[in-house]
Amino acid sequence: MGPIEEILGWVLGLIVLLDIFLLVLYARANRTIIGSHLCHGVWRLFVWVSKPLGRWRPTFLAFTGPVILVVLLFTWFLLLSLATAFVIHPNLGTGIRSNHGDTPTDFISALYVGGSSLSLIGTSDFIPQDGYFRLLFLITSLVGVSLISLTVTYLMELYNNLQERNTIGLRVHLLSAETGDAAEVVAGLGAHGMFDAGYQVIAQWALDITQGKESHHFYPILFYFRFREPYYSISRTALISLDTVTLIKSALDDDEYGWLKESAAVEQL
Repeated sequence: MGPIEEILGWVLGLIVLLDIFLLVLYARANRTIIGSHLCHGVWRLFVWVSKPLGRWRPTFLAFTGPVILVVLLFTWFLLLSLATAFVIHPNLGTGIRSNHGDTPTDFISALYVGGSSLSLIGTSDFIPQDGYFRLLFLITSLVGVSLISLTVTYLMELYNNLQERNTIGLRVHLLSAETGDAAEVVAGLGAHGMFDAGYQVIAQWALDITQGKESHHFYPILFYFRFREPYYSISRTALISLDTVTLIKSALDDDEYGWLKESAAVEQL
């Protein structure tokens, strides 16, 4: 079983690293090996559990996004620890030995050694005895450092984009006079029939929506973040945006406002 266990460990480790690469480093990845299925599974679990909660359901579902992030990061670290443990386990007592007394050969000890080799906090009492396992410990320590750095960077960028998305939602909500009605938006953009200033608002609005759309390509986990306030919902923002364009193109006079209806800003929005 020793060689099979080692091969299983290397294969599992490569799958986890590929999953991290696809989700964190390879922008616009629509499908990962583990991450996308795990995120969707946690989301469906939250939706199912929340059904009998009544008025508390929106508050409960608001925790879905952060919980998905925690579960995903924990799963990556756990699977990498398991992968390292599979490689180490058959070699406890030979290629890897304890610094104090007899070397335990159970799988929990191998898991401890594997997790410790990935961690930056402290070191274990197990010492590699040859070049192969010294190289293994070096690789796992580099993976651990890289995973922590990537995680911090990913979280910062994710929450920056989440804040920008919420800002877009609030801005569109205020443009509609806090009603969610696109007719209010058009009336405000063209007060007294003057759309000159409103055109600049539409141009910035189109730019914000474009950036928000692209941020969800880069960070698909953003789809699982939701809030109690309905105006932060991307579906509501999209609805008001499309309704506004529809009203501009269908309700305004062609002769007087043809320049606005055919403008690049309206087309982009």
